[in-house]
Amino acid sequence: MCDKRNICFTDSEGKTLFSIPDGGVLRLFYEDGETSYALCRWLDKTHAQINGVTYTIRDFAWRMERNHINYAPA
Repeated sequence: MCDKRNICFTDSEGKTLFSIPDGGVLRLFYEDGETSYALCRWLDKTHAQINGVTYTIRDFAWRMERNHINYAPA
């Protein structure tokens, strides 16, 4: 599931949720009903570039949880 060049998304505690390939897309679901898409690039086992911003996977999850944004593979 989380092989090389696959971005392994987790929650903020590190529990695996899903993986997408390098260059895959996330769909973001906002509280107000809006949705958007984010292009994801694999950097290494624990880092990804999401819409051009570099995150650790757990920090991205924490930010999404804090802002009440759900996400899933598109």
